[in-house]
Amino acid sequence: MKRAILGIVALLSTSSAFEVAPVTDESMKSGCVDCHFVYQAEFLPKASWEKMFEEEELADHFGDKVELSSGLKSKFLAYYLENASDVKNIKVTRKINRSLPKNRTLLRVSKVPYIMSQHEDLDREMFIDNPKVKSYANCNACHNAEDGEYDEDDVDVPGWEKGFFFGWSRK
Repeated sequence: MKRAILGIVALLSTSSAFEVAPVTDESMKSGCVDCHFVYQAEFLPKASWEKMFEEEELADHFGDKVELSSGLKSKFLAYYLENASDVKNIKVTRKINRSLPKNRTLLRVSKVPYIMSQHEDLDREMFIDNPKVKSYANCNACHNAEDGEYDEDDVDVPGWEKGFFFGWSRK
């Protein structure tokens, strides 16, 4: 009986939290804030970050030209390479790494299979068709992403509410 109770307590206390350290460097934040928040390094492996900061990728960074001083580019690379998903050994990075394709280098966090799997049960109208979200890449619209908090229990999709048993519905 004690084992059963301990097992239930362990299950109930297991957090589904997905937390990573927030980016706190103001110079790094200011380098990205015009288009998006600074994604945490744990979302992609080193090879992805290295490719993303190559000159040809920065010249066409998802349709925009990114100009960084060599000092700021070095700071970004140091942060991303020291904290990449294949460097950090935490539960969420292991899940991310297991999901990554072996034959290509992903550059979009929103295309990481593990991240996609966390959103697959949610309707397109909650994101793409939602004027307050517009994209799966707009993490801050529903998560406290700038602080590195992606806990499923704290998700707040604008215009929608999460039911206890029956999933999401319009507010």
